[in-house]
Amino acid sequence: MVEALNKNNTPAELLLFEEAMPLADLQAEGGFKSECKPDNKIKVDDLFRFRRGLGDYRVSLIAMLIALFFLVFFFTQTGWQDRKLPDNFGAYLMHQFGLIELEGRVGRFGRILKQSWVIPMLCLLLLVPTAIWNFRESRKVHVWRQRFQLPTDAAFEFAKYLAALEFVGYFIIYTVTVPVLGYLLSTVLLGTFLTYRLGYRSFIWILRSLATSIVIVLLFRTLLQIKTPAGIWLYDQLPTAMRSFMLTYF
Repeated sequence: MVEALNKNNTPAELLLFEEAMPLADLQAEGGFKSECKPDNKIKVDDLFRFRRGLGDYRVSLIAMLIALFFLVFFFTQTGWQDRKLPDNFGAYLMHQFGLIELEGRVGRFGRILKQSWVIPMLCLLLLVPTAIWNFRESRKVHVWRQRFQLPTDAAFEFAKYLAALEFVGYFIIYTVTVPVLGYLLSTVLLGTFLTYRLGYRSFIWILRSLATSIVIVLLFRTLLQIKTPAGIWLYDQLPTAMRSFMLTYF
């Protein structure tokens, strides 16, 4: 048994060796590097953890202003401003919901949902209070960070939002190349490139992305017959029989 405390005041039960620091010589020479790869496993709890970043306050402000903008123009853009409501508004609403018959007309449940202003109003009833509440909570965090002199600069956050536009560009390029190279080749090129772009650059990951892209083509184009552009430049260069086959299944 070793002593309860060694010369470095380290509890003995926490050591795997009788010496206090078995790798002390290596550390003194220039450091110790572990050959073990870091654990990159993602915890499920981290996926659902909500954190307000540095740019959350400004994004919440913009979201609230957009919601209020929709609310201000709701009456003019949905035709509500020009509506002539009946005197007995309660009976009118009950008829619209199909609860009563009005002037010999049969009431059908949910007929009010077919009117153009109903769905936008329901969306605003949810969107506006939520946006205001979210901005209020975001401002509390922002003020708290200012009080304790914590960084509040949102440049890094906005840079990440702008960086996401890169992948929008990839999708636009993909839609442009489909009429030229066809759905099969365009999907395979996009799938493998995105895998490489996201950092999965080993040979096995390239094979996985290639197989996944082919399965997507077989599922959506070959089995489900999802429509693609008829005039594909690459397929037009093939013999007639081969061209018809590729246009039909790929």
